Amino acid sequence: MAGLRDVFIMKDRMNNGASSVMIILEKASILITLLIILAVGLALDLPPWGVGLMFGLSIGPVVFGHYYIIYIRPLLKQQRAKLEEEKASKAK
Repeated sequence: MAGLRDVFIMKDRMNNGASSVMIILEKASILITLLIILAVGLALDLPPWGVGLMFGLSIGPVVFGHYYIIYIRPLLKQQRAKLEEEKASKAK
């Protein structure tokens, strides 16, 4: 599993050619997801500390999930493709 430092390094690699609109949409997606989680907590009529606990415990997985989908997974696919190319060239 990638550490926090590795995630930021991968993010920098992926953002070299990224437009500012995509970065803003990424942050908006994280915020909308957290807003939905907050709304679910309020809809379940949880006490305020329950809503806060639910929201607080979901911040990490939501942010890491977005970073995984947007930054980590494409780099892993590139690495796998390079390994497969090297294996294919060695097999010939």
